[in-house]
Amino acid sequence: MSKKDKLKKQAAEQLAQKRLDQEEESLEKERAKGRQSMAAKKMRRAARRGYIGGLVIFMTVLMLLSFIYSGLICGGLTIYGSLTGAAELIPHAVAYAMLIGDVLMLAGIVAGFRGKKILQGLLALPGSASYLWGALAVINDLKVRLAQPGTAPEAYGMDVRYMRFYLPILVLTFFSLIIFIMGIIEYVGRKRREKTARENAPVKSIVDG
Repeated sequence: MSKKDKLKKQAAEQLAQKRLDQEEESLEKERAKGRQSMAAKKMRRAARRGYIGGLVIFMTVLMLLSFIYSGLICGGLTIYGSLTGAAELIPHAVAYAMLIGDVLMLAGIVAGFRGKKILQGLLALPGSASYLWGALAVINDLKVRLAQPGTAPEAYGMDVRYMRFYLPILVLTFFSLIIFIMGIIEYVGRKRREKTARENAPVKSIVDG
């Protein structure tokens, strides 16, 4: 082989090595970019989870305040009055419905503070429905009695006052429903991601056994 051919071969080898180095460098840059993208995605996801978590806590606190005023204080006085005979016009069935509602709502609030979005909805929503059934029974009974002739003037508007006592529990119902829907959306999204991960997982070959 002549000296000229040797130089050409050497130049070709150097060029091939240079291209190989460039390809490896380009591949490494792509990998680094992918790692940065994944890290950024994880940071965005964590920030979003933190924001959502804070929002859920805020809504749960509003649920608790609504429950303390309407369910615990106003509802508690109604339940006590009915079951002890102090409020003999309120049937025991109404008191028991409100009592069951209070218990379920309190359990739902506890579940909400523990991050159990779906569980809190399964407890608080039926609880608020039971409580509202009893509350509306009291309010409707008042309306009927106030519509009768001979009602004392100072009694008028009592049904409106009782609405102000009982109906703030709708704040709890509203936020409980929102948190419940958020929990369902998160659950469905998690199941979809798990399914995608299983489908994209490498299949173990029979040879590798």
